[in-house]
Amino acid sequence: MESFTSTGMTGLLFRSIERTAPDLVSDLTWPDPMTRAVMPDTGKRGLIARVLEAAGPGMLLGVGQNLDLADETPVLTVLLRSTEPAVLAEKWMRLERYHHATHRTRIAADTATRWDCRRTSSGEPATLGENCLIAGLLVGLLGHLGARDCRLGFGDQRVGVQDLDGLTLPADERLDSFAIEWSARRVSSPSAASVADVSKVNDRLADLLAGDIGRSWKLHDAARNLTFSTRSLQRHLSAKGRSFSSVLRQARMREATNLLTRDDTSLAEIGYCCGYADQAHFQRDFLRATNMTPRRFRAVTLAGNSGAIIQ
Repeated sequence: MESFTSTGMTGLLFRSIERTAPDLVSDLTWPDPMTRAVMPDTGKRGLIARVLEAAGPGMLLGVGQNLDLADETPVLTVLLRSTEPAVLAEKWMRLERYHHATHRTRIAADTATRWDCRRTSSGEPATLGENCLIAGLLVGLLGHLGARDCRLGFGDQRVGVQDLDGLTLPADERLDSFAIEWSARRVSSPSAASVADVSKVNDRLADLLAGDIGRSWKLHDAARNLTFSTRSLQRHLSAKGRSFSSVLRQARMREATNLLTRDDTSLAEIGYCCGYADQAHFQRDFLRATNMTPRRFRAVTLAGNSGAIIQ
């Protein structure tokens, strides 16, 4: 069975190479992710192999430093909205599970400023180039999140972001295990006004969830962000006849229906971007809330916009 990869993520690789070594991709063109969300994985693997042979691992490790070149796709938006490293790690691992990726990354937070990452495979192991690309993307995403002085670690080496481009790896290094370390991030305290304002808890919770709907929100996470205890938040919601799960479902449905009114985002991407653990959960929730499947909802909506009649 042919495997597929994100056109948007591969497009970032293509544009990053185009910025630093345009001759390497002068004979190539890349699909527009707005017209084709996924593409055969062979295209990405071929491009990675070309770069590794011509320029070594440094160029692949540096891709994450060129996030400004990435297309604004729903999946990347979800990743970039992460508010802390633990949230980013969860989203990345859920993305790989959601798309049944053959190669996955297990991220363990060894400390508050360190990830230990191990690449696993359900089939043929990932290539050195693929591991370099993933490591570089994770370093870049952490930097975007505000992690300072990021360093990539493997063996007994620690390499700063500024030195990734020119990095040469030992002959036996496959980068199937690596660490990422960074300096502590400054976390701002909530203002006194936001702590004191409890009159519109439902609205505040809905705004919080909508601000990062691709996160796997839990009640205690939301309560902490709103400066409530878990029990206090539950009581405020209950007083208005609501629950955390119902507010979360409403926020997810609002985003899902918005994405479904466009035909440039796949159903699988929409489920992931709305925070679901898998496509089946997304299907069940959407059917419960709208009495139709996401596919049917999209067909009806797009037909209505075009004036067509759905039988």
